[in-house]
Amino acid sequence: MKPFDQPSIIRAVAIAALMAHRGRKRKSLTPSGAMAAFVVGFLSIACGMRGFLLLLFYLVGTKATKYKNQLKSNLDQSSAESSCRGPSQVLACSVFGVIFQLAHVYYYGQESSIDFSQSPQASSLACALIAHHATSLADTLASELGILSKSQPILITTGRRVPPGTNGGVTLLGTGFSALGGLIIGIAAVILDTINGLHVQPLSYVMFGISCGILGSIVDSILGATLQVTHFDPEKKVVCNGSLVPASVHISGRDVLSNAQVNVASILITSIAGPLIGSYLFHYQN
Repeated sequence: MKPFDQPSIIRAVAIAALMAHRGRKRKSLTPSGAMAAFVVGFLSIACGMRGFLLLLFYLVGTKATKYKNQLKSNLDQSSAESSCRGPSQVLACSVFGVIFQLAHVYYYGQESSIDFSQSPQASSLACALIAHHATSLADTLASELGILSKSQPILITTGRRVPPGTNGGVTLLGTGFSALGGLIIGIAAVILDTINGLHVQPLSYVMFGISCGILGSIVDSILGATLQVTHFDPEKKVVCNGSLVPASVHISGRDVLSNAQVNVASILITSIAGPLIGSYLFHYQN
């Protein structure tokens, strides 16, 4: 699949438009969020087959966000707001992935097999992209489904028990969903690269996806516990926006980063680590 040739552009426009329209119809995207989704969707898919990882993240992530949304909003008031994503949320989970793909197209052309012995720079960009999407989906599944855990979360930095929905709160279920998110992306990357006629090492892809998914969620949790503030409404017994509830109790973190900014930071950190992990897991086989 050649990047930005006529068939790729037609395919990218059609799929990106369908994705944006679906998001508006199902109220998972605001109008400006749908526009942002169209732009990043078009660029990602026009670059190559690995662009479909973004589409997979969107489809699976949306399902997870909508799942038992009412119950989740009873635990965390921000859950209802996050179910309809604006441009900042869309770009937080996609912009670096698109940059990695465009850089690959500009410097190395169409997608190639991950082979650190023959093409370390191109392979590094490919690993950064897969790590990006593994982190995005792992964090989304951990946040959206881990909150439903029957066990009370512990704050990752101190081990203290905290209310469900606390930034930086982790559970065994949430960690399992992080691994599942990475696994899904790893398997999808195997399938896409195989369709694209590239040499693949399935076990390495799967291990890479799981490793990046778990690492990304850990980084996200540490940042959330320290640089993202969490307040608790003792009357409604729910995590809340402290500025809107004067009687709220501070649970953890400083008011430094927003949720979208934490997502961007964790994705970037894991994407940088991705090539290092990939160079260890991917070994060329003749």
